[in-house]
Amino acid sequence: MCRYIEELKKCGYKKKCIKDIAEKFNLKQSDLERYYQRSFFQEVLELKSIDLKELAITNIKEIESKISDEELKKKFNFIKSDLKKVIEKSLYIALKNGFTTNINQVESGVMVANAGDSAEFIFVARAILAGFNASSVDVRSSRYDAIVDYLGRLLRIQVKGISTGNAISFKDRDRGGQGIDHHHQRNIGRRITAEDCDIYVAVDKQVGICYIIPMSWADKLSDEECKRVPLSKIERFKENWEILKIQEK
Repeated sequence: MCRYIEELKKCGYKKKCIKDIAEKFNLKQSDLERYYQRSFFQEVLELKSIDLKELAITNIKEIESKISDEELKKKFNFIKSDLKKVIEKSLYIALKNGFTTNINQVESGVMVANAGDSAEFIFVARAILAGFNASSVDVRSSRYDAIVDYLGRLLRIQVKGISTGNAISFKDRDRGGQGIDHHHQRNIGRRITAEDCDIYVAVDKQVGICYIIPMSWADKLSDEECKRVPLSKIERFKENWEILKIQEK
């Protein structure tokens, strides 16, 4: 057993111990926590007693038990085999703790930039898969990251990645770092508005879910509200690809 895991075992696998263990071995706490997550998820996934097909069937049965309407039961039976296949694939990703991240231990500052790029590429790939003409914008100074061409109408898309937390922000991060005046106007994060893009897409980098939000909606938020918008408030935009078809320039 790895010495890091041995240390965690001594304190009963409590997350509160990770900070002390990281300090003991001169490791970054976030890196050590990711190591534990990756190791333990893999151990669970490799359990011989776990059968993803059986788990998928269990989920199907649970859904069936919630359906009382006879007409809906017939409709559910029509899609049941397809749903079982999708659930089985989704369970595999869930037991991997989502998409694989930073297994090569890329330096954190570089990884933050790379992760931002990955969110952009996930969106572009998802948009193409959904049937849209889409491509990335390579000019980093641009206020939008991608373009979607729908019936000759070009939509500017700003993409932000999310992986933890339960909120998004329509405000850029303030510039930080040693020697930077945090109060100077040029270093304070700007609000993202319809002047910058037509659509704001928040991409869940863990599983690829896209929240497709028209800026006509976001612009109605107050300056205070736009700083933190709970995901529960944007449920209507979750995987709502029709937004790209009805958005007006």
